[in-house]
Amino acid sequence: MRQTKTATAFCALVAALVIAGFSNTVSAQTQTETAPATPLAVGLTNGGNAEAQVVEAVRKDDILTIKLRFKPVVPDKLERIYDSISKTDYENSFYLLAGNKKHLLLTDSNDKPLTDPYLVIKTTKGSPIAGSWHGRFPAPPKEVTEVSLTIPGVETLDAIKITDR
Repeated sequence: MRQTKTATAFCALVAALVIAGFSNTVSAQTQTETAPATPLAVGLTNGGNAEAQVVEAVRKDDILTIKLRFKPVVPDKLERIYDSISKTDYENSFYLLAGNKKHLLLTDSNDKPLTDPYLVIKTTKGSPIAGSWHGRFPAPPKEVTEVSLTIPGVETLDAIKITDR
């Protein structure tokens, strides 16, 4: 009988510890998942339906990768940011300014820019994100710590701090 009580008490203790540990893990995960990272820069889309937020600017070796997410401002809207990338668009509308030097998007072996070929966002009530974008550029020299990004359909995003990896 005493063994049964000891085993029951032990099981209850283990169950309580597991539940407490699980509860803390869920709470920590929820806080991490719901706490949005502070954007590095923000700007509105031309239609005003979403806010472009720079969430990452990472320089690794000779490449700088910029990532954006679009936060809905007006619910239930569809907005075309751009439909395609012509040669003129590539040269004039997709670039970084690092100091006084302009850096165009990198291209693949077929001369296609290393970014999304078109960008359409859809804002939905209650959704935290309406879309995303990323582009790869030649990395500026190490002494350059901030850049500005220009893409069609979005206000210029200034003072983007670069993270080195």
